[in-house]
Amino acid sequence: MTDTDMITPISDRQRLQITQATNDCIARAGVIFDRDFAFVPVVYDLQGKCAGMYQIRGTQRRIRYNPWIFAKYFEESLTNTVIHEVAHYVVDCVWGIRHVKPHGKEWRETMVAMGAEPKATGSYNLSGIPTRQYRRYAYRCECKTHELTILRHRKIVERGASYRCQSCHSILKQCASG
Repeated sequence: MTDTDMITPISDRQRLQITQATNDCIARAGVIFDRDFAFVPVVYDLQGKCAGMYQIRGTQRRIRYNPWIFAKYFEESLTNTVIHEVAHYVVDCVWGIRHVKPHGKEWRETMVAMGAEPKATGSYNLSGIPTRQYRRYAYRCECKTHELTILRHRKIVERGASYRCQSCHSILKQCASG
């Protein structure tokens, strides 16, 4: 792929449109849930394969969007990604993010209440969009081998995190490196 094949990120006008759509969606959630939700900062610094992300750091909350995916799939992202991320924010405000699964019952109910299909992930052709390639580590469960990114591998090694296979539910163990 050449540099000329790369997608150009969204314009300032489109950023304003997305921020306004996000704020409108938060306001609509306030009417639906009969409560006031504060507006959260919207930033356009997300890279890679995700179109959007609701993020909490300490007491700070924000919604991050990927300006390349929005550029390539603007209308779809404006319709689907915005409401998806706002639904995560609403779930955090109503139930507390630590008490629910990311795309669990509360999130699905919020999506439906806001008039959207509760789809957890989008399916995008990422050609022309800069993505980061992570080194992968082999882990085994009782039924197969999994390839974990360096991010998950570090959480296991440095923080003692554990992950379970979605098929057999056994804890993943790192394969012996050869």
